[in-house]
Amino acid sequence: MKLSHLDRLSGISGISGDEQAVAAAIIRKIEGYARWELDPMGTLYVYKEGRQRRNQPLLVQTCMDETGLLISHVTDEGYLRFVTVGELDSRILPGRQVLVGENKIPGVISCKAIHQTSREEREKPIPSDKLLIDIGASGKEEAQQLVKVGDSAVFLSEFERLGGRRVKGKALDTRMGCAILISLIRAELTYDTVFAFTTRHHAGGGESFAAFTVNPARAIVLGGIAADDLPGGKGDCALGKGSVLPLMERGTRYDRKLAGEVISTASIAGIPLQTEYALTGTTPAGRVHHSRGGIPTVFLGLPCRYIGSPAVVADEADMEAVEALTMALIEKGENPEMAE
Repeated sequence: MKLSHLDRLSGISGISGDEQAVAAAIIRKIEGYARWELDPMGTLYVYKEGRQRRNQPLLVQTCMDETGLLISHVTDEGYLRFVTVGELDSRILPGRQVLVGENKIPGVISCKAIHQTSREEREKPIPSDKLLIDIGASGKEEAQQLVKVGDSAVFLSEFERLGGRRVKGKALDTRMGCAILISLIRAELTYDTVFAFTTRHHAGGGESFAAFTVNPARAIVLGGIAADDLPGGKGDCALGKGSVLPLMERGTRYDRKLAGEVISTASIAGIPLQTEYALTGTTPAGRVHHSRGGIPTVFLGLPCRYIGSPAVVADEADMEAVEALTMALIEKGENPEMAE
């Protein structure tokens, strides 16, 4: 995987329901390597021909969208009220720089200065509905000339290397999967494979649309998963130790045979893999697994620190491991127990 793909994708604005720019950037990267189409919900389907046909489709998918803010009101003083899109920790919002709307109007999420707050206020996180975005407008009329209700706002966060092989940037939990799929599409494959870049993960569960449309025999879903390797953590999901394979999550028990195939494939190929028996939360793969009459699905998680923040941290070695494992699973061809 080229890190330059991830650098470019991380910098694009694309909150849930507004992923068009992300899809356009991906199309530019895969043009000429495969046939593609967009559906009415913005999902990008890529049909990659291999040297051999499959009896039943294999779907490999990831999400394009990111968490962010949606402008809900302009105050008389020229400040912007907003609602959050996706799970955002309100503790990290005050003082953050954002870019608002198509024209990327710069702004800052405002709050009281620390010396102006009471002890009680300092001890509690500020609810997001009490925060405002300051774009420097002198009043409502000036603000409305720059932005409008319904505009999205994303965090301003540069993509950077941290130390040796770690990187920092916004939206890495979804855009890493996009960068990996781009590399797979540009590679030579033995078997036909359908790739999908889905929308609205953080607002509506768009990953199920692709599963319903393609109706695959099985699916591989890529995405970020919260690392637990900070001091005091359990360390059962850590950066630099490869992909994470959850066997169960809230509301979903993944297909045992397919999970076993992933484990054996990684072992034979010497690809690092972390097995996490049960997640307390959910992943995009759960909605795929429950689509139609049920689709055998696995989730290959990319460990991330600080998911849902403007500065997600990830390890390049994990991206390489997930790409290698996904390629190995694609190259296995038909699953004898699922082929006709």
